[in-house]
Amino acid sequence: MRRFVMVCLIGLAIAYAVGIPLFVLRDDAPLPEGADAVVVLAGPVELLRAGQTLVGGGIAPTLVVSTSRGGRGDRRVRYCRSEPENVVCLYPGPFSIPGEAQAVTELADRENWDTLVLVTSRHERLLAERVFRRCGNYRVAGHGVDESWWREAIGIPLEWVKLGIAEAFRRGC
Repeated sequence: MRRFVMVCLIGLAIAYAVGIPLFVLRDDAPLPEGADAVVVLAGPVELLRAGQTLVGGGIAPTLVVSTSRGGRGDRRVRYCRSEPENVVCLYPGPFSIPGEAQAVTELADRENWDTLVLVTSRHERLLAERVFRRCGNYRVAGHGVDESWWREAIGIPLEWVKLGIAEAFRRGC
C-alpha cells in the first residue's frame, strides 16, 4: 500500500511540475480585433463576466454562452432567459468541451464566422483551443480566466486526463 501511495504522489508531483507551466502559466495570445464572437464555455460565473467585458470592450459583436437547461438559480440560465441582445445561448448535448465545440461549430457555419475568442478557465485553455481548432474552419484565440487556487489544483491533474483522451481517442470533432 505504501508503494502505491508513493507512486501516486510522485505522479501528482510530475503532473503539477509540468502541468502548471503548460496549463496555467501560459500567456494569452493577443486577442484578434474584429472577431465574430466571444464564446463563453462552461464553468464558473467569472467566465461569463469576462465574456461580457470582452464584448463590451469591442472585441466582437456577439456573445455566445454555453449553459445547461436545468440549472435553476444558475446565473447563466437567468442571463439567457432574459434574452439579452446580441447574445446566443447554446445548450450543447454532451456538456463537455467537445460537445460545446460541436454546437459552436454548427452555429459558426450558419453565421459564416471565421474568428472566435474562447473564454474558459486558464487551466482548460490549451485543451479548448485544440478541440475547437479540430472542429471548425475558423481561427481560435483563447482567453483564460483565473480561478481560485483549489479549482486549479483539482483542474490540473484532470486536464492531463482530458487532454490524453482528446488526443488518443477523440481525434475528430
